[in-house]
Amino acid sequence: MTRHPASSRSAYVLLVLTMLLWSTNFVIARAMHGQIGPFGLAFGRWAIALLCLLPFGLPRLRPAWPLLRRQWQKLLLLGMFGIGLTNTLVYVAVRTTTATNAVILNSATPMMVLVLGSLYFRQKLARRQWAGMLVAMAGALLIVLKGDVLGMSAVQFSHGDLLVLAAGLCWAVYTLGLRTLLPGLDALVMMMVLLFVGECMLLPAFVQETWQAGGFHLLSLPAGAALLYLGVFPSVLAFLMYNRAIAQVGAAKAAGFLYLMPAFGAVQSILLLGEELHWYHVAGLSAIFAGIVLGSLSRRPASSSQVVTGKLSAAE
Repeated sequence: MTRHPASSRSAYVLLVLTMLLWSTNFVIARAMHGQIGPFGLAFGRWAIALLCLLPFGLPRLRPAWPLLRRQWQKLLLLGMFGIGLTNTLVYVAVRTTTATNAVILNSATPMMVLVLGSLYFRQKLARRQWAGMLVAMAGALLIVLKGDVLGMSAVQFSHGDLLVLAAGLCWAVYTLGLRTLLPGLDALVMMMVLLFVGECMLLPAFVQETWQAGGFHLLSLPAGAALLYLGVFPSVLAFLMYNRAIAQVGAAKAAGFLYLMPAFGAVQSILLLGEELHWYHVAGLSAIFAGIVLGSLSRRPASSSQVVTGKLSAAE
């Protein structure tokens, strides 16, 4: 399977937009802390996303049914890891760990993607890809540590940090799992099915959390608007763009773009919260983009093991 330069460039644009939307997910989730529980936040977010997709995905369900039946086990696992676990673990983790710790540990996710890909698919990555990943990680750490590299030794980790690492591992499994899907599966149908699986998994925990909180409570207007935003943009649009980009450039190159999330988070803090721009923001962002470019310009030709098995159809 060959990749055309134009499709690769469009995939990189999709990845940048995806990371921008996902970074707003964490900013809004922190703002809603205390107003809605972690399981309620995850369940409500994905419920809105599922409702948005149903009118478009249901008419496509019948033609896609044979492909769905042939790989229902894979879709079940993808829905569990990508929808049911990843963000939910992060939402639970931020109750017992700091945002700085969460961002630092989240920077290990791209490395998990590469390591698991090397072990499971036995793919040999070019030195440029490893070098680019390390440069981008250094830039992300420089931002979250605010330029105090020696301050890393003073960071204390809690059991919530293990949940962040577990979330990163779940996301790595989801990212690599996308590569194993059969060709021709409609992107909207696939996303709809994954959301349904994730919601079924989250339902018992959501009901228990609601019962312990004394029943349902009406959300405030800002909280409701924030939940609606999470359900549409980071959930539907970002996931469709991410899946599309994975199909075009593969998991290894896409992994480096995950470092844009802490970078975009810092930029949003500056623009939305009035924080000052410092040298480490500029240096960190420069290192992240340099690492992404370095990893994306690998001279190793793409092999069948380095790309998604099949190409997801674009959302129409």
